Amino acid sequence: MNFINSILLFFALLIIGPSILNSNQDKAIANTILLAPKSTDPYSETILIRGGTFAMGMNQESIMGEWNNNLRRVTVSSFRIDQYEVSNKKYRTYIHWLEKIFIPLGKDSIVKAALPDTSVWKTELSYNDPMVEGYFRASAFNDYPVVGVTWEQANNYCRWRTDRANENTLIKYKLIDAKNPYVGKMGIANNIADTSNGGGFAASNTSTTINRGKNLDDYIMIPDFRLPTEAEWEYAAKVSSQKNYTSNFNNPKAGANSSHPNASIAASDTPFPWNTNSNEGIRNAMPSKKKGAQGMFLANFKNGSGDYMGMVGYSNDGAGFPSKVNTFLQNGIGLYNISGNVNEWVADIYRPMNNVDMDDFNPYRGNNTLDGDDANIASYETGGNTLISNKSRVYKGGSWKDRPYWLNPGTRRYLDQDKSNSTIGFRCAISAFGVDSPGADNDNKPWWKRIF
Repeated sequence: MNFINSILLFFALLIIGPSILNSNQDKAIANTILLAPKSTDPYSETILIRGGTFAMGMNQESIMGEWNNNLRRVTVSSFRIDQYEVSNKKYRTYIHWLEKIFIPLGKDSIVKAALPDTSVWKTELSYNDPMVEGYFRASAFNDYPVVGVTWEQANNYCRWRTDRANENTLIKYKLIDAKNPYVGKMGIANNIADTSNGGGFAASNTSTTINRGKNLDDYIMIPDFRLPTEAEWEYAAKVSSQKNYTSNFNNPKAGANSSHPNASIAASDTPFPWNTNSNEGIRNAMPSKKKGAQGMFLANFKNGSGDYMGMVGYSNDGAGFPSKVNTFLQNGIGLYNISGNVNEWVADIYRPMNNVDMDDFNPYRGNNTLDGDDANIASYETGGNTLISNKSRVYKGGSWKDRPYWLNPGTRRYLDQDKSNSTIGFRCAISAFGVDSPGADNDNKPWWKRIF
């Protein structure tokens, strides 16, 4: 009987343990790490991408003659990435939150700075005025990818999303007042003062001690949402087409290259994120019960001069402008529109020689890297004979307005971080800790047990 009681007590502690720890923290447990609340999964609609080695760069002839993305072997760590591009509806939720919080405080400039530029739809010799008026605001476009968003605006959205994911945890354990909005990461980026002790905003620094001496560092918080690095984005697009990755994805002891560890990684890559070796596979060859699915393009792109969607009765992608974010499922691991629909911002600064001078493990070029061998004089020329500067950011993936060449995950282009257009959107990424090691199977655990 005592044995049975012990078992029952053990399971009872598993269920109510976090609550007991929380209620007794001030009395007996000063530095206990507490679990985040189970109500809201911050990883919802994200896909786990297990880390591994792959061939980064162009695996076809560079018809543009740029040679800025030569094929090379690199490794990336595990991460999670959004299943869909960020939609108008999700971005409007962000805008409405900003309006509710900042307009009453007279900080309209913060809201205006976050608004997408809807004028990107207007061109001199075409009639796209209805898109200027309706694409972002009309409910008909709720599930379409947000465009007209700069690289800077996309980063601010990621910070806001991190705050919202952490807010429930902080309220749950009474680290912040539920009546006050939490502006942690976003507050730091926008230089919003911390007035948590006297009303207004909650702490904008995660190391701040607030509410009866409790410290945010004692609580498990999720890693930051952010833009994916160029290497992460390209890996997510390419790795799903490798048969050994897809077949071993659910095997926690296997990695992307475990079936054939000595195989040529270049040979296992394909031009597009679906299983095919040439452009012919860009159409759906599989019979389908859904009328008209067979023969349709597997991405939204420009097929030829003046051909954005095909004629009535003839198979094409069926979308002249961007299509819904959940329209084109392009690989076996659940990513939609990784090629086509809209291009996507990535975190990296653009340099033509990134493929030569970057690290081969988690390659990334950020703001702190200068050009030149001498650190004392290293800089990058601006205002001279080049349009490339420290504001130039990479975008990838191809769009509704691009030819199939740009749908190849290895292609890359750039635009200044404070500019936008009607063909660029974004999706968020988040680091995944503890899933690279052999035997790691965190993705099958409840989210609050796999934060770290």
